[in-house]
Amino acid sequence: MQWSYFILTVLISNSWGTPLDQGEDIIGQYWTEGRSGKVELYQDKDRYYGKILWRKEERNDVHNPIKALRDRSVIGIVFLKDFEYRNGKYEKGKVYSIDNGKTYAGKMWLEDRGKTLKMRGYVGVSWLGRTATLERIEP
Repeated sequence: MQWSYFILTVLISNSWGTPLDQGEDIIGQYWTEGRSGKVELYQDKDRYYGKILWRKEERNDVHNPIKALRDRSVIGIVFLKDFEYRNGKYEKGKVYSIDNGKTYAGKMWLEDRGKTLKMRGYVGVSWLGRTATLERIEP
């Protein structure tokens, strides 16, 4: 009788604990496509964010809709905001594009045992968008 309670407790603990642990798997640094840049994904409270760490070609945020921000470097810009972890995906986030100054709805997910990050920005529904592939930088 005592063992059945123990097994039940372990099963319940593992089923509740797994999503939280997996959500943190995205944290780290990644190469952008063509290794033209480096970004860092991090967690703040229960949300996930991404910022630009380095670019092969430095440039300013010239397409920003806010004129006062167009002279700032893109290095340090938080371009991924407010992603929530749910069922193996990071959803309900926002993706800021430094290429056109627009902000899109976004979702992300890991592939290849965490070695590849897929990031999709879209308007309205996710099939109206573009997916970028990022490669994890091993520590």
